[in-house]
Amino acid sequence: MAFWSWLWAEAISKLVGDGIGAEVAGRASAYLVDEARKAVERDEVPVTSVRLRPGETFTVLARPAPTRSERRLAARKATLQQTDRRLSRPTRRQRRSARHLRRLQRRLDRRRPGTRRHATAVAREAVAGARFDRVMAPTKRQRRVDQELERTSTELDELRARRFAAVRARRGLAGRPEHVVLHDAAAD
Repeated sequence: MAFWSWLWAEAISKLVGDGIGAEVAGRASAYLVDEARKAVERDEVPVTSVRLRPGETFTVLARPAPTRSERRLAARKATLQQTDRRLSRPTRRQRRSARHLRRLQRRLDRRRPGTRRHATAVAREAVAGARFDRVMAPTKRQRRVDQELERTSTELDELRARRFAAVRARRGLAGRPEHVVLHDAAAD
């Protein structure tokens, strides 16, 4: 590399001459050449550091930058997931019903089968179980949010798959299988 730097400096001095102008031109041209080299020969960028145990796998998928519609769908999906988490938290009524059912089931377990008390406990447990199922059933809003989340997730996945396939086709990788390299440390 030193030879090419020397040759470049000689060429600049022949063009510009000696003095401060040559020095400035030499430094500017060296800077431009270095920046051009950095733009063409990019260094590897570490994405992540992962410690894998034997048998584990790590998949890296480099997708193209998201479009406006993809970002909008991803934001909508995140909002719906947050709403779904909030709606699916157990309410006070659900927790109370679960505690009541658990208490009746414990009582039922202590009763001897075939007795009158056992039959009464079975009846009470059945009523409490039906009430628990009614209380735990998802509301109309929960069902609507679940459906919207499923639809948005599907739409986002399809959009990402189409864009990824388009990039693979543009790069000439459309018909080729994905390249996977497995390194076996035991074979070393």
